Amino acid sequence: MGHRFHQLPPALPRSGALVALVLLLAAPVAGSLPGGVGRADDLPPPPATTAASITGATTATTTATFKGTVTCVRCHRSEQGEWTGPATTLHWREDAHSRAHLALAPTNERTAAIERVLGIEARRTRACIACHSHAPAEPAVTAETPLLHAGISCETCHGAASAYLEPHAAKEWRFLPTEEKSAFGMHDLRSPAVKAANCAACHVGDIGSGRLVTHGMYAAGHPPLRPFEVESFSTALGPHWRRIEAKPETIRAEAAAAGYRTEAAGPIDRSLIEGLGVLRQSVRLAADLAAVAEGETPQVSWPELSLHDCRACHHELVLPSQRPALGYRRHVPGRPTLPAWPLGLAGAALRSTPEKPAVDDLLAPLLAEFDAVPFGTPRAVVVAAVGPLTGIDAAIARLAPGRARGDEAGDRAAIEALAAAGATADDVDGARVVAAALLPALATSPAWGADERRAACDRIAAILGLDPAGMSPGSHRPAPTATPDIRAVRAAFILPAPTSPR
Repeated sequence: MGHRFHQLPPALPRSGALVALVLLLAAPVAGSLPGGVGRADDLPPPPATTAASITGATTATTTATFKGTVTCVRCHRSEQGEWTGPATTLHWREDAHSRAHLALAPTNERTAAIERVLGIEARRTRACIACHSHAPAEPAVTAETPLLHAGISCETCHGAASAYLEPHAAKEWRFLPTEEKSAFGMHDLRSPAVKAANCAACHVGDIGSGRLVTHGMYAAGHPPLRPFEVESFSTALGPHWRRIEAKPETIRAEAAAAGYRTEAAGPIDRSLIEGLGVLRQSVRLAADLAAVAEGETPQVSWPELSLHDCRACHHELVLPSQRPALGYRRHVPGRPTLPAWPLGLAGAALRSTPEKPAVDDLLAPLLAEFDAVPFGTPRAVVVAAVGPLTGIDAAIARLAPGRARGDEAGDRAAIEALAAAGATADDVDGARVVAAALLPALATSPAWGADERRAACDRIAAILGLDPAGMSPGSHRPAPTATPDIRAVRAAFILPAPTSPR
């Protein structure tokens, strides 16, 4: 049976953020919960996209339109020489994203329960559709097949394809500079920063594209958004692409001759940059919603509790407790602040830049506003977020070029920064995110002996419920039935001294 779903465009310009959120929250549910709902029929059109000619000789402006998944599959289901092949669609059809729309089916018991509480029909509610299906302007998948699903589509992540569809099939396209490809509307997902922003739009939230899981939605039964580390989760899902280094020698030679680099040098660099990107999205989400709340939208209530660390309110009031024993970093007890889980990985990334700023120092202006007044005031939050966003962008720019492959000293320093972040974690979810980046790097580092590496990886993985290879929580083993003691988690990250000198 076919499915038709609609959602907001993958991205709107910042100027469209206000409009998108007004539409998203225009029909509030009972009471003061801000997680309102509305129909998907009156959504704004997709944004305009600038496109240049493939030769770069002229530049024109056009409106990018969606071509539909079936158009992509026509080529990517078959062998395309040495460059690409059917593995793309073979992997994608098993990816959870392509089936995300099934979560909205009325036969889904959890969805049915949420619908009863909120008085909505999830398949027609933009706040649900935005993260569970493709763009409203995209041709619908009217009949699902083993290769075609109605969930998150190719163009949801890669951008509306009308401008780049034909050019990207040409051999000359392969080694065009990233900026030229982006001018056609193709999202540069080989950039760790762009990839992180793309993923975090749903997995953290994004006002401009209408992707926001509100506290009201959580209260109605929506599962918490799971803390995630972009690189390991991508690996666990099964990548539907091949990096340059995994392509045949002829392709690698062509890339080298063209001076073409697709991304940061290796997985450690990618993890660090993506960690900063996820933190950036958390800060931007708070700033954008605050900007809307202080504007012309009385439908938006402030505070929006989903922006904050859930543990600030949802923790046991018992004594003795780990919470006061661990301290509150620099925060005022009882004042909800940003979610803690992105801080460890982003902090390790910051320590890998020449300036080595502490993550709390970078975020200090924004955190101070959340401490000064419970939840902060909208105008103050908007202003205070500017400095942290600028600092995160600067750190991403520092790390973006990557390091030369085989830089064992640099890899070791990054591993030590990740281990230090885990050893000072005050949040088990944050420790899991750090471990997901650390374990695959540590498992192959020549700075430690094989037995030492294996023992350290198994120790960290066991207490956190991770696969020893560092993939997503529970991917190969069940997570612990009880939350582990954070002090034991910290101790697990203390690595032995390296066996090889720097």
